[in-house]
Amino acid sequence: MRGIAGVLRAGLRGCAGMAATLPALVAALPAGSAAAEPPARIQIVFDGSGSMWGKIPGDSGAKYAVAREALRQALPDLGLQRSTEVGLVLFGHRRRGDCGDVEQALAPHADDKQRLMAPLEGLNPKGRGPLALALVAAADALPGTGGRESVLLIHDDPDNCQGDPCAAAAELNRVRPRLAIHVVSIGMKPEDVERMACVPRITGGRHFDAQDAAAVGTAVGEALRLASLEAPEVAIRVPRPREATRQNEKGPPGLRLAAVLADGGEPLEEPVEWRVFRAGDASAAAVAEAVEASPRLALAPGTYVVEARRGLAESRQQVEVAAGRPTRATVVLNAGVVRLSPPFAGASTAAVVSLEERREGGAGDGRVLWLGPARDRQLVVPAGSYRLVLQDRQFRAERTIVVPSGSRGEPPLGSGAGRIRLQARDHAQAGQPADLVLFRILEDDPSAADGRREVARSATAAPQFTLPAGTYHLVARKGAAEIRELIALRPGDDVSRTLVLKLARLSLSARLPGATAPAVEKATFRVFRQDGQHMVARAAQPAPRLQLPAGRYRVEARLGRLNAVAAREVELKEGGDQELVIEPAAALVELKLAKQGGGAAGGDVFWEVRDGSSAVVWRTTAAEPREFLAAGRYTIRAESRERRAEKDVELRSGETRTIEVAFE
Repeated sequence: MRGIAGVLRAGLRGCAGMAATLPALVAALPAGSAAAEPPARIQIVFDGSGSMWGKIPGDSGAKYAVAREALRQALPDLGLQRSTEVGLVLFGHRRRGDCGDVEQALAPHADDKQRLMAPLEGLNPKGRGPLALALVAAADALPGTGGRESVLLIHDDPDNCQGDPCAAAAELNRVRPRLAIHVVSIGMKPEDVERMACVPRITGGRHFDAQDAAAVGTAVGEALRLASLEAPEVAIRVPRPREATRQNEKGPPGLRLAAVLADGGEPLEEPVEWRVFRAGDASAAAVAEAVEASPRLALAPGTYVVEARRGLAESRQQVEVAAGRPTRATVVLNAGVVRLSPPFAGASTAAVVSLEERREGGAGDGRVLWLGPARDRQLVVPAGSYRLVLQDRQFRAERTIVVPSGSRGEPPLGSGAGRIRLQARDHAQAGQPADLVLFRILEDDPSAADGRREVARSATAAPQFTLPAGTYHLVARKGAAEIRELIALRPGDDVSRTLVLKLARLSLSARLPGATAPAVEKATFRVFRQDGQHMVARAAQPAPRLQLPAGRYRVEARLGRLNAVAAREVELKEGGDQELVIEPAAALVELKLAKQGGGAAGGDVFWEVRDGSSAVVWRTTAAEPREFLAAGRYTIRAESRERRAEKDVELRSGETRTIEVAFE
């Protein structure tokens, strides 16, 4: 507001002699100069915050793309005067979480108005929405030297950066009463539309509520026409007269106290903590104390120090109490009032707000000045710069606020938040929510390794996430199934989503071929996607029951741990329940040493089994090993410390066989 404030001061200095000098000025102008009219100037303020990625009925594109196309169509069709100067201000388009992200992308200029489209072509909405700050910046860049000046705001949400658009519009109108602000609100809730209606109403502009893509085009075209051809009426404001100071009050001597936030302000009506000390005696106890707004204290004439405390603000002032009449003293707290309202619908009882100190230059030392539950209350704080922090579950919001002396404000600390409720179902026909689901919420982050950063996760059946407004990727994962959905969360939204995992059930078992095949006690299953070698599931029990996304798979079953392997293909349909039995062409083999001389074989033995190509498929030191082997020819070798024996065998699919090997 520095530029606007400077214009205001200059205007006030020049008002006194304007009436007397105006005729002379007109007479001194060259012929034809009096009729020359300054060019009309328009600042287009375009919302580049993350919510502009949302969709609007009537178009499959994002809101920012719809608005951009509306501008592209409207600019050449308007037939604007060549002298009309048009500029472009963007906000929320460069940095995440930065409430100072406002840029004058193009200064107002008369030539080639289509140059405005160049910054919009590469626009990537991503950040917060410092709407009020953008309006002030747009107005501040206008010279205010005459001619029609207008601001056209194109946006889709209220300010979520602690700014107050209504207050900003009122201040702009006070400084620039001829500046009209026209507003095109895209796809906003009725209550948010009503909240923004104050901006055009205060400044004499027009408000367009565009709820579909066609309305956006019409609204942008009409708003541009109004901005270039019309000027608002100037309202006459009569300042309220100040209350006269009462002099020579009568009554008993003493003090009549009042506290004000700033010099010249209205006395506080809320209770103030008062303590009065005798001047020059800092160690003495207070001679009077009170807790009320405007106490009357009976004190003997003399010099006193009055201390006033309200909230976090405190001030001391020396007062001379006169004899024979009451003495009035007004203590200036040099403070402002910060109102904290409930942050958002559905905020938990655990939500807390803290007020932290900030040093010169914006560096905060982290010292917490106040901490309390997030509910409706007012804090009186000394004028200065602070950091407000709201913490509620996963949601954390930080705002840097500047509290001028005498100000009263309500930072929308939680207005930039929304809530997401999630659950998952195994398939579309499932009657109950899915269990064992991991929910994750991600946001785009170019600095992250994969371009996205996790902001929250939960393994509960129906989690709730409170998050800043923005665009998020919702992820539900259960086993091999993963479902993703992109969502644009607006301030105040309470969004419920059910993510359908599209699962099917698959019951697996493996056995040897044949009617009398033995039971399989050990089997390993691996499941691969049919379109590649990616394994999606693995189980090491004889009869697993799996849940897999619908699709085609190759299932591999291994009996035991050797080469008894077989695979089959299967197609699963969402919600289906299918059984698959795999029968490897294998035999169950038990190896033994033959008895010699009527006695036991005895002794340690090393077994080695080679297949028909002489490749080793099994080695073991078990006395009588038992395992599944694929059907085929094998050479079985048994070795002890002193003896060796070999035996060639052929195994048939489905048989159970005990093979004895005798040492020579």
